Amino acid sequence: MDSDKKITIYDIAREAGISASQVSRAISGRGYVSEENKAKIDALVKKYNYRPNVVARNLQKGRSNTVGFLIPHIYQEYFPLVYSSFEREMTERGYVTVVFNGKSTPEDEIRNIHLLEDLRVDAAVIIGGSLDYADWEERSEYVRAVKNLSNRIPCVLGNERAGYLGCSGVYVDIDKGAETIIKHLAEKGHKTMGVLGGFRSVHPSYRLQESLKKFGKQYGIEFRDEWQVFSSYNTGEGAMAMRTLLRRSDKLPTAICCINDEIAVGAMGVAMDAGLKIPEDVAFTGFDGVLLSQEFRPQLTTVQMDFETMGRKLAEIIEKAIEGDRTVTDLAVSPWIEIRQST
Repeated sequence: MDSDKKITIYDIAREAGISASQVSRAISGRGYVSEENKAKIDALVKKYNYRPNVVARNLQKGRSNTVGFLIPHIYQEYFPLVYSSFEREMTERGYVTVVFNGKSTPEDEIRNIHLLEDLRVDAAVIIGGSLDYADWEERSEYVRAVKNLSNRIPCVLGNERAGYLGCSGVYVDIDKGAETIIKHLAEKGHKTMGVLGGFRSVHPSYRLQESLKKFGKQYGIEFRDEWQVFSSYNTGEGAMAMRTLLRRSDKLPTAICCINDEIAVGAMGVAMDAGLKIPEDVAFTGFDGVLLSQEFRPQLTTVQMDFETMGRKLAEIIEKAIEGDRTVTDLAVSPWIEIRQST
């Protein structure tokens, strides 16, 4: 037999002088096969290092045992941490997960959604990217693509507005996180606060910005518009936001709440370069609890996402949906505060 040829059960059956159905039964362990024929099949399986085509077998059953996981990009820790937890849970349930990188462009995100249909995955998780933008009505092609996909397979979204698209949602309890961090600052005696990072056009960022201000007012911490700087979400943008704040205001707030940990780390570096002591002159807080928050010095006080629970809940909902329970579920996962040197 040609050593370069991919071996099939038909090749094994032909060499063994038996039917392909007997080979299939022997390999799967289902159905009767004589001991003599089992021995022949086992020998040929070892000889050719044969591995059954699991994908083809599952597709015959109407399943691929594969789940797609769409993220907007791969250069921030948050998305890989959510995926890592989810992938571990799905592996334990016997599923393969495939990551699709949207490259932070709506066109690539839509292309990936269409690719999910072509690959016949059993279900999909979509987090971040166009999903998070507030102007859904202006992203009709993307919304239509998500709705069409969810009509074909179960989809779970990492967004608190998932129900509007007829999908289940698993997301962070933003209000719980914001109140936790503001309460901590109040207990430390802070009376003024600023907010760095994020855009109003990104729904989770806007929700967090407004929630921080709301609880700041509730706990007696003053906020001024001049103490808010909008930016993107990486350390470089955090540094730029802090420089803008230093130029803009003669009087700094005593605490600065950052939209995520990367913004906070970038901002703290600029603050220290400017001669400010942390937390004596100004305290910083983050949001997400990625590894960077522990590695930077001073270590960052942050709202810690429960990545393990998020991954587990995503997996539970996906598995139930694949098995036929398409009940729309809305689940807010509670974070907690990790108090460190920056406050």
